[in-house]
Amino acid sequence: MMIKISRFCRHPMTMGERALLTALALTMLLLLGACDQGSEQTAEAPPPGVLVAKVQNRAISETVEYVGRTVAVNDVSLRAQVEGYLLERRFEEGGDVEQGAELFVIDPALYEAGVAAAEGTVAQTKAALARANKDLQRYKTLIKKQNVSRQKLDEAESDKLQEQANLKSAEAALQKAQIDLSHTVIKAPFKGRIGRASASVGDLVTRQSEELARLVELDPIYANFSVSERDVIEAKRGFQQAGEDESELTKLEVTLRLPEGSLYEHVGRLDFIDNVVDRKTGTVVLRAKFDNPDKLLVPGLYVSTMLGREETTDKLVIPQAAVQEDQAGKFVLVVGPDNKVELRHIETGESHAGVLVVRSGLNPDERVIVQGIQKVRPGIVVDAKLAPQPGAEKAAEAPQATMTDAEKGAKTAAAGEESESPDVTAADDAAAEQEAAEEQEAAAVVAEEEKVAPTVDATAGTADGAMDDTRSDPGADQSKED
Repeated sequence: MMIKISRFCRHPMTMGERALLTALALTMLLLLGACDQGSEQTAEAPPPGVLVAKVQNRAISETVEYVGRTVAVNDVSLRAQVEGYLLERRFEEGGDVEQGAELFVIDPALYEAGVAAAEGTVAQTKAALARANKDLQRYKTLIKKQNVSRQKLDEAESDKLQEQANLKSAEAALQKAQIDLSHTVIKAPFKGRIGRASASVGDLVTRQSEELARLVELDPIYANFSVSERDVIEAKRGFQQAGEDESELTKLEVTLRLPEGSLYEHVGRLDFIDNVVDRKTGTVVLRAKFDNPDKLLVPGLYVSTMLGREETTDKLVIPQAAVQEDQAGKFVLVVGPDNKVELRHIETGESHAGVLVVRSGLNPDERVIVQGIQKVRPGIVVDAKLAPQPGAEKAAEAPQATMTDAEKGAKTAAAGEESESPDVTAADDAAAEQEAAEEQEAAAVVAEEEKVAPTVDATAGTADGAMDDTRSDPGADQSKED
């Protein structure tokens, strides 16, 4: 290999060989540069980027928010109290009904007959009682004249008492028959909204049948919610320290937050606190009463109840996204002035509209990581940027979009002007002609070099051949010397 290389080096290189060596050298340099650049990037990896939020002081009202559920003040399941075929349904499903409105009618024929029979029994018993009274009066007159025995008088008195008892039984039977007849018409016990009817006209209904419909009262309406026993004790102690009676708890205002996030326009009042703590959950049930004139609230609706007073106090708050929890409790990742990450446990309070109150562990204006937590660990340096406030991104995007549209319009106008301007077109044509002339000159130079290169190679080849012949024939040199 060394012999070949040294021999190759003795020959003058052609232009093709020079180009090949130059290309190889450039390739090696590029590869070495890429390797050096890769090692530098690996050695100098940039710190991970995170978004942070500052710990802020915010005026928070003395309110606590709990999950609650709306409950109707009056809620009744309408059922049949007598057996019979359903003749009529006198309401529209889902409509409002007044108190005493007739809702269902059951066939009353059998019960009307029962009332008539009971009335006949009562009349018969009254007649028997009247005869017993007359017999008794007659025996009383005869006993004075000693025309009848004392036994007959006692029997007359007993007959009267029996007929009086029979009359009471007959009247009770009549009353029961009348009640059964009245139950053939099912009426609304109060004003409210009725639901779907589960029985159709012609169905046989009995006391064991399912509910025919459900009627609820919507105005006013209750909201039940559970409060931890700790909060109840703290509230009672607070009232005692303020010199207020514990009964004042029932005068606290309660605000509702509806499922879509809006606040209910009517403010309620706390009107009931349960007298026991649930053993399973450790909570106490509270109830608030709200006006509902527009029938916006319906029973069974999940709401957020905010209980408290109107006074506000300044408290430290952080976004809820920054808080994590481990076995030791809740913690956050704090970015210090030197951009190093620090794990710090905190004590939190109530939540308000996406932020969490911090009772201890943080100071105002400290930075906590809210995004990119999974990329960092305590002790490393990070590239911290302040997280945008809600709504700031949309405000920033609008001008950018406007500028982009303006730039596009400017480019379009410039393109139109260039296409319409004859001077610009002529300049472009002249530049194209100049480039074509330069290409032709370059091609002529290359052709000239190719013509010269074979002559040089041939001369070099002849000289090398002569030298090789001289070396290969030492006898010829000896003859010249002789």
